[in-house]
Amino acid sequence: MTASASDQHAPERAPTARRTVGLLADPGAAAELARRLGRDLPDLLGRQVGGSWGVEPVETELELDENGALPVVEIGSRALDDRGWDAVVLISDLPRRAGTEPVAADGATGHRVGLLSLPALGAVAQYRRARDTVLRLVADHLVPGGGDTRSGAAAALTRLDASGERTGGDADPEDTDDAGSGGAEEAIDVRLAMTGARGRMRLLLGLVRANRPWRLVPSLAPALAAAAAGAAFGIFYSNIWSLATALGIWRQVVVCVMALVAMVVWLILNNRLWERRTDRSLREEATLSNASTVLTVAVGVLCMFVLVFVIALVGSVIVIPGHYLASNLGREWGVDDYLMIAWLSCSMGTVAGALGSGFADEKAVRQAAYSQRELERRRRLDEQDSSRR
Repeated sequence: MTASASDQHAPERAPTARRTVGLLADPGAAAELARRLGRDLPDLLGRQVGGSWGVEPVETELELDENGALPVVEIGSRALDDRGWDAVVLISDLPRRAGTEPVAADGATGHRVGLLSLPALGAVAQYRRARDTVLRLVADHLVPGGGDTRSGAAAALTRLDASGERTGGDADPEDTDDAGSGGAEEAIDVRLAMTGARGRMRLLLGLVRANRPWRLVPSLAPALAAAAAGAAFGIFYSNIWSLATALGIWRQVVVCVMALVAMVVWLILNNRLWERRTDRSLREEATLSNASTVLTVAVGVLCMFVLVFVIALVGSVIVIPGHYLASNLGREWGVDDYLMIAWLSCSMGTVAGALGSGFADEKAVRQAAYSQRELERRRRLDEQDSSRR
C-alpha cells in the first residue's frame, strides 16, 4: 500500500518514542466507553505492540454529512492535524454496514484514522468487545509496525475488502455496495465485521441498547397513570378476582401478550415512529431502523408493565384481606391468587395505558425512543428522501 503524503513527510520516530492514540467519541455512552478505554489501552498496546503509549479520549459531537453518515476520514484527519496524534479512532453509536454486513470498525490506513461503531458490538459485553476491537484496529492497521492482535472478542471479526467482500474469496454473491449509514469513503481500506445472521442480530440488539428503551417509562407519564388506574379497577372489582384465578396461566399469557402488542403498535403509529422510504438504499436502512424501533418500544413497554405489576401486586395484598378473598373464591386463598389478580389487573391497565399514551408528548416519546444520533440520522434521511421525490 502506498503511504499517504502526511506519512511520507512524517519525521522518523525512535523505537522507544511515546505514541499517542486519540479517541473522538460522541457524547453519552460512547464518551463514557472512551474514557474507560483511555485507562486500559495504554498497557494493552504496550504489551501487544511494545513501546510507550498514551490514549487521549475526547468527547465531541461528531458531525454527520447530508446522508446522515459520518465522514470518518475528514473528521479524523482534521483531529490529527490539530492534536498531533499518531492515530485516531472515532467512536459512535451510529450503525455502519457494508452491503448487508454490519461493520464493527473501519480503518483508513493511509490516513491513520479508524472508526468504532458500537451497535455492531451487540448489547452485552460491549466494553470488552470494544476494547479488543480498538486494540486490533490500532495495532494491526493504523500504526506501522503493529503486531497481530486477533485475540479475545475481536478474533471473531472478519476483515472485508474495500468492496465489502470477505477476504479470501468467500463472499456471498449478493449486493455489497455501501448502504445508508454505512457511508462510502474511498480512503477506507479496512472493515472488520461480524458476518452472517449472528452479526445482523448483534447489530439489531446493539441498536436497541443505544436507544436505551428504559427511558420511555418517564416520558409515558399519561400512559403510566392510565395503566395504574386500570389496574386499580381490577384490584377493587371482586368479579375480576374470580376471573383472574379461573383463567389459568396460558390464558393470562395470551391476554398479557395481546395487551403489550396493542400498546406497542399504538405507540409506534400514534407517534409516527415507523419509517417509510422511497429510495432502495433508504428502504434497507428503514427496515433495520423499524426493527430496532419495535424492539425498543417493546422493551420500554415491558419495563412499564413490570412497574405497574409491582404496584398492582402490592396494592392487591394491601387492599384485599385474605379471608375476604377466600369467601369470594369459595376456597382457601394462596399467594398465587394475588399474583394472578395483579397480573390480570396489570394487563387490563396496559390496554388503558395504550389509550392514555395518546396524551403523551410526541416529541418527548421520540427523544426517549431514540438516541440523539439516531434522531439526527432520521432527520437527515427525511431530507434526503424528500429531495428524491
